[in-house]
Amino acid sequence: MNKPVYLYVTPFFPEPRRHFGSYCLDAVKALVRDGRYDVRVFYPEHQTADVEYTHGEYEIDGVKVYRFGIKRLPGLVFPFMFRRCNQRLFLKAVRQAGIDVNSIAVCHGHTALFSIYPLAIKDVNARCLTLLHHHDLQSFGLNNSRFSHCWIYNLIEFPILRWWHSQIDCHVFISEMVRKSFLSAPDASWSDYVEYRKQMQGLPYRPTRIKASYVLYNGVDAAIFNSGNQAVVKRFDAFTIGCIGNFQSLKGHLTLLGAVRKIRSVGVELHVRLVGRGPALESCKDYVAQNDLARVVSFEESISHDKITEFYHSLDLFVLPSVFEGFGCVYTEAWACGTPFITTSGAGVVELIPSEDRHLWVVKPHDVDDLVEKIMYYYQHRDRQRLVGAVDIETLTARFLDKIDRFRLLK
Repeated sequence: MNKPVYLYVTPFFPEPRRHFGSYCLDAVKALVRDGRYDVRVFYPEHQTADVEYTHGEYEIDGVKVYRFGIKRLPGLVFPFMFRRCNQRLFLKAVRQAGIDVNSIAVCHGHTALFSIYPLAIKDVNARCLTLLHHHDLQSFGLNNSRFSHCWIYNLIEFPILRWWHSQIDCHVFISEMVRKSFLSAPDASWSDYVEYRKQMQGLPYRPTRIKASYVLYNGVDAAIFNSGNQAVVKRFDAFTIGCIGNFQSLKGHLTLLGAVRKIRSVGVELHVRLVGRGPALESCKDYVAQNDLARVVSFEESISHDKITEFYHSLDLFVLPSVFEGFGCVYTEAWACGTPFITTSGAGVVELIPSEDRHLWVVKPHDVDDLVEKIMYYYQHRDRQRLVGAVDIETLTARFLDKIDRFRLLK
């Protein structure tokens, strides 16, 4: 008997020459290993000449990835303008992949703008369970356009997004914090994230009503991320701090570099490995040059998925002082590899740190002195970091699919 089909539709997925979206690959592999569904991945063709993108169908780590076209205006102005056209392109790609739409039991989209694809399947197959996965504080979807800070633009887009969200059977959130930000929109008074508050400012409050929700923390594939033989791959004699994150102002790289400068000034030998790319990279390199940190700080553009554990094993401490992280799977990846992490009060992963331990591992965003204190305490005492609840992806995926199966029975 054929398994029911599970469509996984995402704008984030690794390619042979790009490693962005590795968590989604691990999540898909966990779904496949569970064995309940025939899992198929659909990933859009990018409208760009960037040679790093892989064009056409491809396979990565044994996962076949199907492509579909997207039409959109530059800058994602009015992203739902081509909704019907994009839904037709998606359905065409599904059929070309040899999938009978009526055999699709679950269609799982990622991010607000991809809500149209599960709903396209549901228009044809009413029995399909539609899921929409939300990854960050701006999960409502207004942040995708170059006009996202224009009040009139948001006034038009917000009710459209609210209506689409109300049609989805179940919204999946990577933390309680992300669920709170979504359900409270457009009220952002509770948030310290300035860009988010600007975006929501002035919109009339009217709560979004959704059918159901589920918090699915980003799990860790224990077959990949584990302590292994950590001593063998330790690369530096000095105390080593690592960070993986796109270079954006909200990631807090300058806060980390400020802390490194202060720690070095008191004679502590350390090495810092920063991995990522983005618009704030040059300002970070300038800071390093201006503060004589070139011998201490190294920059790496990316690390392939099969080498990532070597990176975590090379560290004494992982630090990502973001203003906000919906969850932050890099934290739990590091932890699973035996490397503790320091995060901020703006990260969803804080929900997994016991409340009595948060004074050791959680800092205030932008607070250089607080970060210095936390790093130095760990440097001197090496306390063991504890987390509550499961973080391995197999356990989290099995629980999630149990819930999905119950949802399907109720439909």
